[in-house]
Amino acid sequence: MAKSSKSETFLSVVIGGAAGFGLLVMTRRAWDVCNVVINSVGNGPFLLFVGLPVALVVNIGLFNIVFRIMRRGKGGRWFMPMLAAAIAIAIADLALFSWAGTPASLPGVCPANVPPWWPKSVPT
Repeated sequence: MAKSSKSETFLSVVIGGAAGFGLLVMTRRAWDVCNVVINSVGNGPFLLFVGLPVALVVNIGLFNIVFRIMRRGKGGRWFMPMLAAAIAIAIADLALFSWAGTPASLPGVCPANVPPWWPKSVPT
């Protein structure tokens, strides 16, 4: 692949970064509601030093890859690549939240550590 343009890099960082922070906020809310504690330390440092880098790398990298593959050879078109990248990030974030946001192996007060505010129609 060719080197990405400044606008592609900017979009990757802004949209992927925002989605990563959204995933962390959602995970933190779920852990707080369900009283999930990781390794008997506060959840804030764990999410900051482990969760944030993972979420940012996954979201920014995934957005960049999908956007550039979809945009290849299309000239100035950007809507469909943006939509495809947003859908890919949503699927990846749902998978990450299902894995890390609702850890069934850890004790919590919610059934299977799924918070009560989570919609029943969306699987975790």
